[in-house]
Amino acid sequence: MPPQRADLETVRLATLLRPGDGVVWGQALATPAGLVRRLIDEAGRIGHLSAFIGVALGDALDAAIGTGLAFSSFGAMHAARRLHKAGMLDVIPMLYSAVPKALAAGRIPCDVALVQLSPPGPDGSHSLGFCNDFLPYAIAGARLVIGEVNPHVPWTRMDRPLDLSRFDIIVESDEAPPWQTAPVPGAAEEAIAARLAALIDDGATLQYGIGAVPTAMLRALSSHRDLGIHSGLLTDELVELVRQGAVTNARKEVLPGRTIGGVAIGSPRLRDFLHDNPAVELHPIATTHGAGTLSRLSRLVAVNSALEVDIHGQINAEMLGSRYVGGIGGQFDYMHAAAAAERGLSVIALPSTTRPSGASRIVPALSGHCVTTCRSAVDVVVTEHGVADLRGRSQEQRARDIIAIADPAHRDALERANPLRPRVHAATGPTERGAPRR
Repeated sequence: MPPQRADLETVRLATLLRPGDGVVWGQALATPAGLVRRLIDEAGRIGHLSAFIGVALGDALDAAIGTGLAFSSFGAMHAARRLHKAGMLDVIPMLYSAVPKALAAGRIPCDVALVQLSPPGPDGSHSLGFCNDFLPYAIAGARLVIGEVNPHVPWTRMDRPLDLSRFDIIVESDEAPPWQTAPVPGAAEEAIAARLAALIDDGATLQYGIGAVPTAMLRALSSHRDLGIHSGLLTDELVELVRQGAVTNARKEVLPGRTIGGVAIGSPRLRDFLHDNPAVELHPIATTHGAGTLSRLSRLVAVNSALEVDIHGQINAEMLGSRYVGGIGGQFDYMHAAAAAERGLSVIALPSTTRPSGASRIVPALSGHCVTTCRSAVDVVVTEHGVADLRGRSQEQRARDIIAIADPAHRDALERANPLRPRVHAATGPTERGAPRR
């Protein structure tokens, strides 16, 4: 049966949802803001509800603070930090690639899926617009699926046409998504970007995150050729790289000739680029983050960031002290795959200090009390002060190399705190690299 068409203002979610229901909706620009606002307004009349969310942008969830809604997520990114600070968000420490399995098994409850849709495209079908990551799994398993058609959403190519028979109700909304403009890189990010560009070969397949460092890096790749994109995230910088001829996807083993992503976050310029573009496809997590798919990308270069890197090469991308401000996301999925790829490279790139405090982000031990990515999955660490290539390096060598790319003002303190620094031997003095002991 075709879905029922209804007016957003007349839909009564309190008559459709049940106490104890788990709700899932699209993340970032794919959040169906009208349905989410109605859910928050009516939550008190439904009873206990839980909601699984991803990256939260804008202020749509601010009204939920103080209500009885319970939230969970694989991180506390962007606006979700406010929910975590208010004690309303439980963080599930999970790989992004594990989300589909958790949805299918009910470990992430999904009784109701709220889905933002594009208007019909050239073939008359709707698309998921900005996000085709975990939404297909939520739609497949939900008891109730409600779509929100928004004219600001592009009609994007996906791995398969959207099955509208899975939808029960369709409403319409005209609320603009929370557009994101590219951050402005500073001197540190520009210096990091130049070092990253030197590490990336023509023909490489890139995965990258969001922030000033990826923005600067992508802008620094304009003279490269035949780059491919297979990434969980697509951003505005992609538009210019395609126009300049840097991104062609010609040498990519998986879905060659097409840029592949799961979520698009950017401005109306990115929306216009994505709309009915046969050279870009959005795919579910099994394609973007699945180990079987990533293992086929022989030139995969994964560039991710961190809150802290310790002198062993361990990565914290989640916590600042006791505050949860990030997430595991797909970092480990891609870092592990890139480190294992035949001509791959796994990279952590970050400014050496925080702003404005100037505290070192290269640390003796992680302050967040958790390891997001283990040291064995990190090939290279890059700051504005240099490149620490950790491949084939011993523990002592790695520590020395990482300290060498810290801010100069912090290097002495890091060396003093280094438990792996060379020891003084009673008879021979310090053991130098390459010098035989007597």
